[in-house]
Amino acid sequence: MSAPAASSFRLGFFFLSKQRRAGLEAVYEFCRLVDDIVDDGARPKDAAERELAFWREEVERLYAGRPTHALALRLAPFVERFSLPKEGFAELLNGVAMDLEKARYETQDELDKYLFGVAGTVGLLCVELFGHRFTPPADLRAYAVTMGNAFQLTNIMRDVGADLEKGRLYVPREDLRAAGCPEDSVLRREHSPAFAAAMRRLYDRAKAAYLAAPALLHPDDRRAQLPGAVMAAVYEDLLEELRRREFRVLFDKVSTPKPRRLLL
Repeated sequence: MSAPAASSFRLGFFFLSKQRRAGLEAVYEFCRLVDDIVDDGARPKDAAERELAFWREEVERLYAGRPTHALALRLAPFVERFSLPKEGFAELLNGVAMDLEKARYETQDELDKYLFGVAGTVGLLCVELFGHRFTPPADLRAYAVTMGNAFQLTNIMRDVGADLEKGRLYVPREDLRAAGCPEDSVLRREHSPAFAAAMRRLYDRAKAAYLAAPALLHPDDRRAQLPGAVMAAVYEDLLEELRRREFRVLFDKVSTPKPRRLLL
């Protein structure tokens, strides 16, 4: 998993009130903390599982009005003021826990469960922090999850090389097979037309999600949800940069220059 990029989150801060900005910062810190439990490599599996178990219990305490951890205490007023859904925190913990159990995904449907766990959940929290009045609940949820999926697919594509170092490969095996790309060749970091074709399949899904998400949002909520649109512009540009570089991600981590992010 990759926690949402701080730089992209902070670009959205410009369009938020002071209190909403503080809430977004606290949510980001929660994402970063639980991501590090699994991803920083400093903990054995059983220790990571114990920490995640603590946070599952702490989320329950948070929503019962009895938080104990400093970060949960910091989150508490935003949970109440902005009606942040418990599902966002609880399912995020379940999503990061998948990295302790799985290092490969057979199908896109299987990967979609992971995408929701580590990204759609963040979307559910963010849309409440940004604010809304007009979008029906089902459409708002679909918007949040679709946007989260797009962001995380982009992260997955960017981070193929870094994830290989951790023994993980998120590109579904069905996409590798459809592209005629042997998994072993990816593990050997052999860039090839077949690997690029497999990545193109993920690109197409992410691009479709970026295009579909805005239509799910009521036009009168677009101003409030502008921070999400800013993040989407930056991430979609990163997706296009990956395509321009022919998905050469097995050794290099592609990024977009800061001036271009600010321009977007």
